[in-house]
Amino acid sequence: MDATTKVTAGGNGILGGWLIAAPFVFGAPAVSRWNDVVVGTVVLLVVGYDRIGTDGRGPASATGARLVAILGLWLLLAPFVLGFGGLPLWNDVAAGTVVTSFGSYDAYASAAGHERSVRGTAE
Repeated sequence: MDATTKVTAGGNGILGGWLIAAPFVFGAPAVSRWNDVVVGTVVLLVVGYDRIGTDGRGPASATGARLVAILGLWLLLAPFVLGFGGLPLWNDVAAGTVVTSFGSYDAYASAAGHERSVRGTAE
């Protein structure tokens, strides 16, 4: 796992923890609170599994990174689909942008690392 992937995975782990805590900090409505807690928990579990499962040596799971990127996209859309506003809306939009970006990079890096390892063993 390269340094950039460690930073992006760690950043998503921190954001997952923040998503669990933020609704209580902002006093968000119930629908926003449950959405953020569930998404934050899944992000934390996927990032933790990728980190522990690879022992930090290989690339993270491409499937897990894609799931995190999709959850980030959901965070961008959730305030408009579920109909909440104010600080919880902006928190989800900001966190969703970063989670999507980091998850997309991790998925790309994982796919590129897997392709290199397959090509290296085939030659």
